[in-house]
Amino acid sequence: MNRQRYRGVLVVGVVMVLMVSSLVFPWAVQAAGKPVKLRVISAWAQNNKMNDALWILQKKVRENSKGRLVLVWGGGPEAIPSFQLVEALRNGVIDVAWTAHTYNVAQLPVVEGAKLSTMTPWDERKTGVADFYRKIYWNKLNAYYLGRGTPGLSYNLYTVTPVRSLADFRGMPVRVTPAYKAFAQALGAVPVATDPGEVYSALQRNMIKAYGWPSLGIGDLGWDEVTKFVMEPSFYQVDVIGLVNVNAWNKLPKDLQDVLNVSMQATERKAYDHFKKLVQEDRQKLRKKGLKETRLTRAESDKYLRTAYEASWKEVLKKDAKQGAILRSLLGKKPGK
Repeated sequence: MNRQRYRGVLVVGVVMVLMVSSLVFPWAVQAAGKPVKLRVISAWAQNNKMNDALWILQKKVRENSKGRLVLVWGGGPEAIPSFQLVEALRNGVIDVAWTAHTYNVAQLPVVEGAKLSTMTPWDERKTGVADFYRKIYWNKLNAYYLGRGTPGLSYNLYTVTPVRSLADFRGMPVRVTPAYKAFAQALGAVPVATDPGEVYSALQRNMIKAYGWPSLGIGDLGWDEVTKFVMEPSFYQVDVIGLVNVNAWNKLPKDLQDVLNVSMQATERKAYDHFKKLVQEDRQKLRKKGLKETRLTRAESDKYLRTAYEASWKEVLKKDAKQGAILRSLLGKKPGK
């Protein structure tokens, strides 16, 4: 083999080795001075508040890894529909899914109970709840459970008519999602399924007289213009989570896996305070626009919350009695100090 041909073969060989290394061992690329990039697809549009903790996480990962690991925005539901996101993750189409337990109930029925947690994310880590999610997502959906994206954020029922007792819900048409359909039915309401884009007109036409929604954000959709009351107390927890594809996770070196975990835990604490503040600010804006808070008697409020949780647990246990019982037991534990 002449010298020129030998050099050509050598160059091609080196290029092939680098290409294979970058696919199988992403840290090999990092060693060459380039960061490892994980592509994130969200179940929500980029400017949606459900992504707020994702931006916190993105910043913390970059800082804690000193730029060696980067979470890259890959799009929202316009890229992959929300309910199809976890399947794309399972099949390795994407690296990271910013989704919600609620969107994954078809594949993992037990996670319908996740919203019933009354714990903080750090308490869930102490009591084994996070380990439970980690195990079932890993085994069933090829995903590593990172943690929660909306700690401190709950749901409320909003109405166009005053509610003086729970009896007022009987026969009331209430717009629902799967998250609180069982609750509405247990109150005696008539559940109505509509897309979010139809809620405004449905309220205007009296097709619905109430709806459930997270404890902030109705003003962003214009629903505050046709809403008169917000029910207190709030209930459940909005269950946004971060998941990493198993193969993408396993290809990360241990120190970058640690960076992701540490960054997520720090994000949860910051996001908890962030959402508590947002809810307070949002409520103040709504009060100025004339929205009033509905507060029932202590006995009625207790019954309201009891109905919310008992109705939903009944659904969880109906769909997966074994795993549902385990999750309910874990969520009932008292975190140690």
